[in-house]
Amino acid sequence: MIGMAVMGSNFAQNFADSGFDIAMYNRTDARTQEAYDAIPDSAPHKGRLHPVIGDLSALVDLVGRDGTYFVMVQAGATQSVLDELVPMLTTDAVVVNCANENWQITEQMARDLEGKVDFFGMGVSGGEEGARRGPSMMPGGPSQEVYDARLAEALDAVAAKAGDGAPCVTYIGQRGAGHFVKMVHNGIEYGDMELIAETYDLMRKGLGMSAQEIGDVFARWNEGILKSYLIEISAEVLHQPDATGDGNLVDYILDRARMKGTGTWTIQNSLDFDSGVYPVPTIYAAVETRAISSMRDERVAMSSQIPVPPQSIAGDKTAFIDDLEKALFVSKISSYTQGIGLIQEAAKEYDFGGLDIAEIARIWRAGCIIRAQFLDEITEAYRAEPDLLNLMAAPLFRDAVSNGLESLERVCIAATRARVPAMAFDASKNFVLQLVSDKMATNLTQAQRDNFGAHTYERTDRPGSFHTHWQQAGKPETEIT
Repeated sequence: MIGMAVMGSNFAQNFADSGFDIAMYNRTDARTQEAYDAIPDSAPHKGRLHPVIGDLSALVDLVGRDGTYFVMVQAGATQSVLDELVPMLTTDAVVVNCANENWQITEQMARDLEGKVDFFGMGVSGGEEGARRGPSMMPGGPSQEVYDARLAEALDAVAAKAGDGAPCVTYIGQRGAGHFVKMVHNGIEYGDMELIAETYDLMRKGLGMSAQEIGDVFARWNEGILKSYLIEISAEVLHQPDATGDGNLVDYILDRARMKGTGTWTIQNSLDFDSGVYPVPTIYAAVETRAISSMRDERVAMSSQIPVPPQSIAGDKTAFIDDLEKALFVSKISSYTQGIGLIQEAAKEYDFGGLDIAEIARIWRAGCIIRAQFLDEITEAYRAEPDLLNLMAAPLFRDAVSNGLESLERVCIAATRARVPAMAFDASKNFVLQLVSDKMATNLTQAQRDNFGAHTYERTDRPGSFHTHWQQAGKPETEIT
């Protein structure tokens, strides 16, 4: 294991706990020794951990020129490690990049290292605790055969285990496929978090509920259709008292949300297909909201120039909270439909080797941030019908959207009237409405494009491309061949 920051150290201990001998290495000797010394001598797995002091050649001498190397350093430092390590290895060696890497960089690394080593890019989700106790992992590399021969046994052992005991890891596809899927996982995570935040905001501003009361609602929801890690920790956060003893911690946290880039990468990649743009509006809304939150000084100044105080949501409070629960579930279905569609589009565009959506949903059931009960149903839906038109076409989710759409509409209307921004709810709802529409207003858009730019249009009554000569008398139409 190369890289002895918290993630690398925890991951190394996970391997040792699972019965594997593993060498611990960091470019700074003191960090290697510190990571090793921090493990109690009484820990049963310490004897399987082997700190290596010196340069990378000392590591290769111990592990072997055909060994398996996990690199868990900051993404920007991975290339320098590879530049030094790979020349010392044989073509039978396996190198796994575990950094939170941009998939395009992993893609280029894989092409550069082809024929030199078997190189994998692996998305790892679950944070520090996941690395130690079992993450969800998304490895992409040269082939299923190499994965099965060199990595499957070890990764199965250290992965998180779902409720049925299955390890939350699988071979994703070739080259950068694993990091692409991890990127989309993080984009979906952004959407989930924003939808939960908007739900909290509506209860806080529209219903005048306290953090404690809202936490009670989330805790109750975590026993039903919304059962998930993010709902669970939202309840925990909202219930946390402030250290001062006055009120709840969340009420003192500044409303400036940061981001590390994976949500932005997801948006950028959705716009970058040769085949066109793939829509992921819920993720757009989540990233935009975080960006606007960072403009705090400007927001505070503008709040006095254009005062728009929130309004109370009228009507039955209990009924509205029930609507919120259904709206959140429908919006999650909409968001996951977008993310899964983006993965499927990438599989076609980038020749990753066919990404198995049932397997991807399966390995998200435990260990990762977006783990949720309804991933079991997503797994089953795609196992039953691998060529499903989209997630909302599966009977269970089709019925959930049909039955919950009115609740989502009422929530969006209430948010507008209460002057509480709900960009992700609106985006999720409008994605559903557009996806199920057999007649969109874009026929007018295409006519406008033909009018000012001669971009042509197709007709509903016969095949072909057509152009109307808008500036000529009588505006004649011609077929373009």
